[in-house]
Amino acid sequence: MIELNEKASNYAEENVFNVLKEAFAKVYADGYRDGYKDCQNHNSVNLRISNTEYVDLGLPSGTLWSADYEKDVNDTIFEPYQLASSKSIPTRAQWNELRRCAKWEFVGKDDKLEVVKCTGPNGNVILFHPMGGINFTKKVRSGRVLFWVNSTAIKNCAVHLWKYDGEGHQNADSQDSDLKLPIRLVKNK
Repeated sequence: MIELNEKASNYAEENVFNVLKEAFAKVYADGYRDGYKDCQNHNSVNLRISNTEYVDLGLPSGTLWSADYEKDVNDTIFEPYQLASSKSIPTRAQWNELRRCAKWEFVGKDDKLEVVKCTGPNGNVILFHPMGGINFTKKVRSGRVLFWVNSTAIKNCAVHLWKYDGEGHQNADSQDSDLKLPIRLVKNK
């Protein structure tokens, strides 16, 4: 005669795979639905551990600027203003301070911008690479540096850095709400 414990063990061995398979399928489906719902509702969820490196440029306010655009693994993250503005993107005042206090070098041949080198008052450097933006999955304004800044005066405010007639130019103005731009972060010391 088989003992109850042995019988239970045999039953578990025969059925555990099916039970686990069904449980994992349900968990996966629930997670997929929640993620889809968050996407539809434009809920921003940080899915990565922040590896943002900040650089002290010696600005009077003590603002530290991120060394690069935000990335998901190796890919630059592009977001619409609505999502980006909930993050620690620079304010228009922080951008204006950087613009005034830093030394700017627009590197590239003729009007082709390769990189913008920003040297702070203390000699530390951050680079701005021309990433352009994305509109309906198509790259727009490639060859320009574009990134969002928080502004109460300008709706969907973005910084533009570009070369024209061999000279570097800077501007901050309103952009389309469906445009996705790279994210540059700031923080205080």
